[in-house]
Order: sequence, then C-alpha cells, then structure tokens
Amino acid sequence: MEAPSTTTFKLSRHKKRGLFLTTVLSALIGAGALYAAHDLKYGEGRFVFIFIGVFALLTTFFCLISYSFLTRESFKAIYISDEGINDISTGNRIGTILWKDVDNIKIMDDLSNLKRKYIVLKVKNPNEYIDREPTRSKKRSLELKLQYYGSPICISDRALDCTFKELEKAVFEKYNHYKTLHKEA
Repeated sequence: MEAPSTTTFKLSRHKKRGLFLTTVLSALIGAGALYAAHDLKYGEGRFVFIFIGVFALLTTFFCLISYSFLTRESFKAIYISDEGINDISTGNRIGTILWKDVDNIKIMDDLSNLKRKYIVLKVKNPNEYIDREPTRSKKRSLELKLQYYGSPICISDRALDCTFKELEKAVFEKYNHYKTLHKEA
C-alpha cells in the first residue's frame, strides 16, 4: 500500500506581509496612544487614548499569536490529504473535513466578488462542522455560508500562494482518489 501523501499550499506573501505590518502598526499605535494618555488629565481625552491604546495592544497580541502559530506551521495554510482537507487560511477552527463526509464538490462564484470563486464542499453533516468552531461570530459566518452556498465549507485561493486552478486540481485529485479507493472496497 502506498504511503499517504499531503499537498500543501502556503499563505501568500501579501497576507504574511499584511499580518506583520498590522502587528507592528498596532503595537506602535497602542504604545503611542498610551504614552499620549499619560500626559493628559481626565476630561481631556485621556480615556479615549487609553481605550485606543489598549485595543491596539490587544490587536497586537492576537496578531502575535497568529503569527507564531503560522510560523510553527511554516506558513502552510491548507493541507489536502488522502483523509481530507484542512484549511486554516480562513482562521476558522473546524479541523479536517473528511472526504467520507463530502457528498459533492461544486465551483461557485463568490457572492461578494464575482471575479473570485469558491470550492464548495457539500458535506452530509454541515452542522457538526459549524459546531466545531468555538467563536460565535465565526460560527455565524459558517451558518451564512451554509445558507448562501449550501455548505459552510467554502475554500478560496484568496490568501494562498497558488492559483485557483492549482487549488482546484489538488482538491479534485485527492477527492477522486478517495472515491476510487472506497468504491473498490
């Protein structure tokens, strides 16, 4: 039996640079706002500067966590294996979408940008995948995708260092390979 293989795509340079710049700028804004608040009295905008500073530093903290996670992953944003597909480029934490749960794969236009396309994985159990996401706002986003596209799992090349055709080819190759293996069994 052949060893399982995994196709990976990295985060695009544009997204890596954007995350880095957001981290640096939010740190500078946070530190600057807190420094400016230090010299102000209450009623002169001190509370506003403190609020901006704390918010910016929280943003910096979350960016640093994301950046360290992506660094550990060598900036790999999507994994396509014989078992399934794991897309971490969206920031959703639903884990691996198993091929055994996929009923169909469709290519659909992105409703917000018709120049973009999605690979939509129609799964048997969409609510199980939605329930895996711990964040309420991201869970709501997955629910809306289920409403609009018929599945919460919509994969795009938007944040990836590849073309849509390369991504589409890799997904269909692994999915068809899975179907062939399990049809014979």
